[in-house]
Parts: sequence; C-alpha cells; structure tokens
Amino acid sequence: MKKICYLVMAVVLFACNPDKHSRFGNEDETGDKKTAANKKTANAKTASTAPIISERVAAGTVIRSGPNGDVIATLTDYIPVYCAPLKNGWFPVLVNIDITAAEYTKPLFRKGHKIKVNGVSAGVLEKDIRLPVATNGEKMWATLNGYTEKKNIRSGTIVETAVVNFLHQHKGHSEEDLTPFIHNFQLEEDKSAIKPYTLYFNYESGIDDPSPMYRIALVCQGKQLIGVVHSRPLELPGSSSRRLQRGFTIHFLNGIDKSLQEDFCTKFNKFIVSVD
Repeated sequence: MKKICYLVMAVVLFACNPDKHSRFGNEDETGDKKTAANKKTANAKTASTAPIISERVAAGTVIRSGPNGDVIATLTDYIPVYCAPLKNGWFPVLVNIDITAAEYTKPLFRKGHKIKVNGVSAGVLEKDIRLPVATNGEKMWATLNGYTEKKNIRSGTIVETAVVNFLHQHKGHSEEDLTPFIHNFQLEEDKSAIKPYTLYFNYESGIDDPSPMYRIALVCQGKQLIGVVHSRPLELPGSSSRRLQRGFTIHFLNGIDKSLQEDFCTKFNKFIVSVD
C-alpha cells in the first residue's frame, strides 16, 4: 500500500509531442472561425484520449505561498498539478518543474524564471525561491508547493467529479464499459487485495502523506462495477453509501445485493486496517 512520494511525482504525464495544443488539449481561439473550429475538434479528441492522471489548471492560475499568501508562480493553461483535498476554498498543490544539471546542484530560482513541465512552457516564477530537487536517474525536477483557489482547477480533471459524470453518462457498468475512464485516469488494477473483488484505483497525491492510501477505487465483482470507494467528498446520485474504516466511504450502485455489500465492507475494513 505504501507509495514512495518521489516515484509518484516522477510519473511521465504525457507522451512526447512537439505540438503544445494537441499535447495538452488546449483550444486555439485565434485565426478564422473554420480553422479554430477544426482545431477545437482535433484538440477535443486528443484531450479525451490523453491520460489525465492529475489535475489541470486554467490559464493564468496563480500559485501562492498559502491561502491569500504571496504569489509564487503563474501557470499557463492545462498544466498538470497534484492537488491535496480542498480546504476552505483552496487546494494545496504541487507541480514538478524541469531543471538542468546546474540547477540541480544550485536550486535557487530567480523571479522571472521560465517554468517548463515535461519540456513544455508552463509559466513563470513570481519571486526568488529555493526549491527541493530530485532525480530518478533519467530526469531531474524541482518541486513547487503552494496553494491555489478552487476556481483555478479544471473540474473535469478532478477524478471524483469525473467518475460521477462518467457513470451518469454511461449506463453500462461492466469492466469493459469502464475501460475509457480507467485509461484516462491511469487507474491501477488489483485482483488480489480483496478477493473476489477487483479494484481499479489511484492513490492520494502524497502532499499531506508521504505514504498515501487510496484516493478512489472502482470496485468490480464478476466483471461488473458494484461501487466506488473514496477518501474525498463524492456524491453519486442513485447509490447507497456506507462508511468504512480509516475515513473511507463506499457508494454501492442500485440493485447490489445486501449480502454482497456486507461481504465487501467486512473484507475491505479488515484489509485497510492491516496496511501501513
């Protein structure tokens, strides 16, 4: 269950592509209407198939030292960030920025420094700041921590919002039906932790806890979705909820047999209290 935070943060969020718009799914509002419409269509298709993995920001997002604190950085549109749970309208956030070997040895960054994320221009630093750095042997990065307002995070890239919308829009709930969502959010598969159930899950951001546990888990039995386990607030219309150990909740889909619900809750609680 334990995850090493720096490995989580080292995940490559996008495949290489020299076209910024197709890579991040931004919409181009310049040029004639026909050209812009064609680009919007192409970008929408790319955005729907490119893995999301972590939250994305809106254009001009400001990262601050704390709620209403000093401005640290300004980010461009659709830059990937990791968000901890929302607190009073503010998301604690983390963004890993590209650095050079020289910056790795002397990680003091000056105001006006141009930020890149995975080789793409991502914004600018608004003050002098020293940042923690890391490497996985293949690349080096610095970690920028701060806070941003709720409005700056694109709601469709928040996994709790996305899963509710997906289940509302797709009436089929087989594992095959769930494949696009599982792919988009790069959910991991586990068939052994809580037999006979299969979990498709991700972990918490690691901002608040260097050994994060589940953030969300799709629970399948007999290749059919029976419920959604979550650690952050989530409301799933037409479902019934049960509280679980260690702050988790599960929303069971309508029609799930009570004995099956009891069996899963018992096994999940036994499992989750046994892990560190």
